Amino acid sequence: MNDAHASQPGGAHAWPASTSAIAAANQGALVEALRLRGALSKTQLSEFTGLSAATVNRVLKGLIAQGFVARAGTEESTGGRPPVIFDVVPTSLVSGAVQARRDGITGALVGFDGVIIERFERELDGAESDAGPRALRRMIAHLAERCAAHGVTLHVVGVSVGGIPSPLGTVTGLDPRYWPEATLTELVGEHDVPVIVENDANALALGELYRGVGRSSRQFVALVLDRGLGSGIVANGELVRGARSAAGEVGYLLIDSDSLVAPPQGRGELESKIDPAAVTAAAHGMGIDAAHQFTAAEIVAREYDGDQRAAPVASMVLDMLARGVAALVSILDPDVVVLGEGLDGRADVVIPGLRKRLEGRIQYVPEIRTASLGTDAVLLGVAETALRAVPGPVRISRSA
Repeated sequence: MNDAHASQPGGAHAWPASTSAIAAANQGALVEALRLRGALSKTQLSEFTGLSAATVNRVLKGLIAQGFVARAGTEESTGGRPPVIFDVVPTSLVSGAVQARRDGITGALVGFDGVIIERFERELDGAESDAGPRALRRMIAHLAERCAAHGVTLHVVGVSVGGIPSPLGTVTGLDPRYWPEATLTELVGEHDVPVIVENDANALALGELYRGVGRSSRQFVALVLDRGLGSGIVANGELVRGARSAAGEVGYLLIDSDSLVAPPQGRGELESKIDPAAVTAAAHGMGIDAAHQFTAAEIVAREYDGDQRAAPVASMVLDMLARGVAALVSILDPDVVVLGEGLDGRADVVIPGLRKRLEGRIQYVPEIRTASLGTDAVLLGVAETALRAVPGPVRISRSA
């Protein structure tokens, strides 16, 4: 099964095999090395891929002829002729990335080198319950139009959502104000390009697996806090989805004894206490900036920066986050916990606050860090996930 769940695009197509499986694998190995490490010489490509110098030379010529790789200059000479270095051509394979957020849509065109070419922001119209799908379809169409304006082809679009795309083709857990529960096809519509839909925390985890912490760890979890709190779990270098694609829904942890008898709310108890709506309401209740919408990280930083009115809310937020992290760490024993969107804005205060609560209370506190791909980690992660999930003229390995 692919790393993500694909819709059934009307224009989806398979690329014809033009080389043997071995040649395709060699191409993929060279491209992977260049995409993940940047410009390299032939000698470095041979070292990183394990391919012979003759094979590197032959495969590189083919990739240059096809327009996927180009000469990128020379290295400094250590005596003799300076070695030529090569890199991928960013526009040779362009992916679209769309992140469906709490109250808006972010879209981007991402080059083959994993760098954003253009990005776009759209707010959701709260007047209608299907505002999310309509904005999503418009964004996908806009990405295709922008690619055409650049004179390049849009290869695939990856969409991250704060819900659960299931193998049965449905997406559940989305905010009902904007997102009716729907099948994947209903959600994204029909397009002339393959569309991959992935959970936002899983997208973050997969991006980290391919282009971030996965280079040094095969066991980690990645956390995202938007409307809900979710985690993407990587174990032994593979994303863990679970029997119903719902692994990592840490926001549904039951926190108090009352949780077992309280009427179900249709949302996770833990996430309902620390999502932006709850944090903002608590902050406003303390008389803090009634015009501002707060995230968990912002309210923690507010106390750190000297506003003692924020102390009770900040303490509650860190307590709840620590419980979620403690549960994940105690069960999974990861090397690293990655803080993504909604938690990374003031990691300088969030991370020490978590460590203070966890140290001495669980057996092992792993490294806690922010996403390697920065503030666009989910966008870049879903673009990378989609690129690896759909066949292309250059095969990109689905494993890190």
